[in-house]
Amino acid sequence: MIDIIFHDKTGVTPYNPGQTGGFENAAGSGEIHYYRLFDGVGIMLLRLEMETYTEIRTQIGMIEINFCINGRFETSFSMRDSVLLKPGDMAVSCYDGRHGTRSESRFPLGCYEGLCLEVDPAAAQNWLEKNAPGFSVDFAVLKQNLLGNRWFMFGTAGPRCEHVFRELYENAPYMDLRFLRLKVVELLMLLSRIPQEEGTDLYCSTEQTELAHHLRDHLLTNREGYVSLAQLAEEHGISVSHLQKMFKQVYGVPVYHYIKEYRLEQAAVELVRSAKPITQIAQNAGYDNASKFSEAFRKRYGTTPSQYRTHANGLAKRSREIRME
Repeated sequence: MIDIIFHDKTGVTPYNPGQTGGFENAAGSGEIHYYRLFDGVGIMLLRLEMETYTEIRTQIGMIEINFCINGRFETSFSMRDSVLLKPGDMAVSCYDGRHGTRSESRFPLGCYEGLCLEVDPAAAQNWLEKNAPGFSVDFAVLKQNLLGNRWFMFGTAGPRCEHVFRELYENAPYMDLRFLRLKVVELLMLLSRIPQEEGTDLYCSTEQTELAHHLRDHLLTNREGYVSLAQLAEEHGISVSHLQKMFKQVYGVPVYHYIKEYRLEQAAVELVRSAKPITQIAQNAGYDNASKFSEAFRKRYGTTPSQYRTHANGLAKRSREIRME
């Protein structure tokens, strides 16, 4: 069961967030905390343990910005449109009434932590002009900068935006409304002004996407024996260079880079959600040597596995204490 908890100290007109609807009947467990910050703007903290869910969009013109904190997020809007997020990535969409009405999402690691910022541009701009004229945001410029002529985009958030996303995620439970408003406005201003990278081809054929998923699953589940790309390419009747190009087009990174990152993320999940010894988690991630695992983990997360576990457990404890107050 997914618990949806609403936190609203604004006193403005009640508002129904767009993304929570798909979770009400989803199979799984977890929590969604929704914080109404001001008219037209709310953030959701998502902490989920589930495999899939279906989202139905109904609010035309709503800008939705998702940021991945931990886990993996994969969603398909159609046979051509899909999004793949890893920690540090964001996805932006603006529902136009035609594209993305229904999306099918997966959490390959079985869990996900993220932040979703929902913006009603007209209402938000009106509130900012009245209450914070010195920090106004031109939402038409923001939308053009993020999306151009597309209805969705995804990619790395970049260090400046990632820092603000993480500040929002870690500080929302304390419900300091002035601080959260300031951070959201800072984020919106950054997103309006920081140049976004031009994507290459966001689209892959259904056949390419399915084959890339199959190759990934094969590599991830084959922990015991080594399988070369040449073997996989031969099995599927394609060249190694075509396999590598196709995989990178779908997942955005080379094959073995993806596998290494994915297993480190699995390890991060195990550190937080289990009491397994770090040596066992290292072996599960494909490392025979715990020190090599610790070195790779530090390079990826900026901290040792034991420090990561301690910090995550401390955040979870503080969150529980705040909820009980």
